[in-house]
Amino acid sequence: MKIVEETRTRLQLKHRPLRYWVIGWCIFTVCLSFLIYCLFFESASISLNCDRLSSSKINCELRRFNLLGKMEKLRMFDPSEAYILTKTGSKGSKSYQVIIVTPFKDFLLLSHLSYEQNQEFTLKTNGFINSSKTSLLVQQNQRNYLFFLSLSILIIMAIAAFFATSPVTTCTFYKSIDKVFVERKSLRGNQVIEYPLENILCFDIQEKQYKYSKLYRAVIVLKSCKEIPINPQYTDERSVRYTVSRILSFLKL
Repeated sequence: MKIVEETRTRLQLKHRPLRYWVIGWCIFTVCLSFLIYCLFFESASISLNCDRLSSSKINCELRRFNLLGKMEKLRMFDPSEAYILTKTGSKGSKSYQVIIVTPFKDFLLLSHLSYEQNQEFTLKTNGFINSSKTSLLVQQNQRNYLFFLSLSILIIMAIAAFFATSPVTTCTFYKSIDKVFVERKSLRGNQVIEYPLENILCFDIQEKQYKYSKLYRAVIVLKSCKEIPINPQYTDERSVRYTVSRILSFLKL
């Protein structure tokens, strides 16, 4: 919060919520990148179609589908086995993923399914490989997981966009017309609040405790007990106290 103009009859303050803008746009950008990945690059479902050409030769086609329905085809020759890879997170959580082994490379399948779903897929695939059956069609599906993940990302993006478009506040005290104007401008619209100076009871400094520090904001308290924040976003104590002292000096309160 800065004093941008001070004359004998007018005092103007401006507050730009830079911290909110930076944090909001950073979170929005990260979420947007993750959403694009979920929509276009993460597989929502797969199908494995195999044909046995001879007792020792198996040809398979692995199809991957994203949330938007785009399909990618991969050729797979002579799979030898399928197994479940278990991954343990830092807090002890576990995730499971089926891996199909071939002489040329290993194919990783969907990574957000339960152990039981992966086990069923593995049993069917290994059963086909170790039998004399002529064909196999098995599928995996994690569309619901990706759908709810994408929905959660959109909600976070909306919250981030709200912070990223926090308004610029201009507070102007006029002695000549005995009024105070509080104007808030943002991409969401403009708002102007005005009150006679005689309606001001006092100025308050409110504090808010965060994890490692305290932040502050200046508030106009009217005689009706209504509170009007000069800077809606909390900021450092020094600038807030300095601004309030300048306002008091200007108004000679």
